[in-house]
Amino acid sequence: MLYEPYLILMNILQMVALLLAVTLTPNLVIADQADPRLDKLFFNLKVNTDLGLSQQLTREIWRIWSEHNKKEINILFNDGENAMYKKDYETALASFNKIVELAPNFAEGWNKRATVYFLMGDYHASLADIEETLKLEPRHFGALSGRGQCYFELQKFESALNAFEAALEVNPWLYDVSRNIEIMKRLLDQQT
Repeated sequence: MLYEPYLILMNILQMVALLLAVTLTPNLVIADQADPRLDKLFFNLKVNTDLGLSQQLTREIWRIWSEHNKKEINILFNDGENAMYKKDYETALASFNKIVELAPNFAEGWNKRATVYFLMGDYHASLADIEETLKLEPRHFGALSGRGQCYFELQKFESALNAFEAALEVNPWLYDVSRNIEIMKRLLDQQT
């Protein structure tokens, strides 16, 4: 029992060191799904016990995923996101199509295009782009959750449940995904 406060203190110190390392790292590091900082972020996401810190870790993962080392890709990415948030899905789709063409190894380009397809109601196209995203970044909890949403819309509740559970395995702090798992379980129980 004497070691418990020591372990808690060590965990806190490790988290502080991680946050400092992430925020003080020079911008020369290539950011995308291959960024070497992601391994530590994902590890800490799983072992940490603080909601606030988990939210910071999740935001940092998304930030890294959303950056590319080519300015042209970043401009297209920002244009696509802005169009998507304005519900101008055709313009957003054009931006993400160009990203996928110019940078086929950029997982977040595929993921954002999958999101646009989902918002347009094309769940099969969304699922195809989610598969591409997961080939490049198997830990992409956003894509895994998106897969669950697509399967839900297609009324494939068992597949949706599996996808949501996979997302939660990667990032145990996804409240909406936890809620979706419970919904899927209730729907599956009603089917039996």
